[in-house]
Amino acid sequence: MEPKYPFTQTFEKLPEQLPIYPLENALLPGGELPLELSEPVDLALFLSALKADQLIGMVQPQRNNAEHRIYETGCAGRIRQYRERKDGRLNIMLTGVCRYRIIEETRHEDGYTIAKVDWSDFENDYETEDIESSTVGNFKQTLRNYFDRHNMQVDWKVLDKLPIEQVVNNLILVINLDIDSKQRLLESRTVKHRLELFSELLENKVDPIVAPPPQGTHVN
Repeated sequence: MEPKYPFTQTFEKLPEQLPIYPLENALLPGGELPLELSEPVDLALFLSALKADQLIGMVQPQRNNAEHRIYETGCAGRIRQYRERKDGRLNIMLTGVCRYRIIEETRHEDGYTIAKVDWSDFENDYETEDIESSTVGNFKQTLRNYFDRHNMQVDWKVLDKLPIEQVVNNLILVINLDIDSKQRLLESRTVKHRLELFSELLENKVDPIVAPPPQGTHVN
């Protein structure tokens, strides 16, 4: 989706490398992810990103991987807000900008990973996709059925005013799907494909959505 904040980099100005932050959640373009940072390595990563392009490469760890490897595809989050705390922790808000593929990883002397990345497959993240009304309607009906099934209240007047890609890309962050399912949603080629996959996952999901608190623990 087209970035909604005016200071976001254009696609042509995205950097060749990013500091990488592995986390069991899938940030997508337009998604809003709060993080709480306290570990020295995480604070060093944040300060490095703040001094450079204000971008952090969010990526998920691969499940059941003894080598603690990460997926090759992630999404860059732009530091849009941050707040220093007296106890030395930081609260930051990332806004998803564009997905990328990792080409090469190196370890920074401060302990975090820097990756050379390729953005070329995801230029459409900067575009607003034209999605058939039937696809949007089917997804919203599946979502409504899911909420009704679990007696969850939703303000549909507010939800209906939002662009559908904003709805789905933020909902991924707060629904308690497993890592592999979130990665499949992240890697969906288009928003249309993501809506169709999300509908399938919701139809087969028996437990309710649980919104997690701000996160700051990741896998090295």
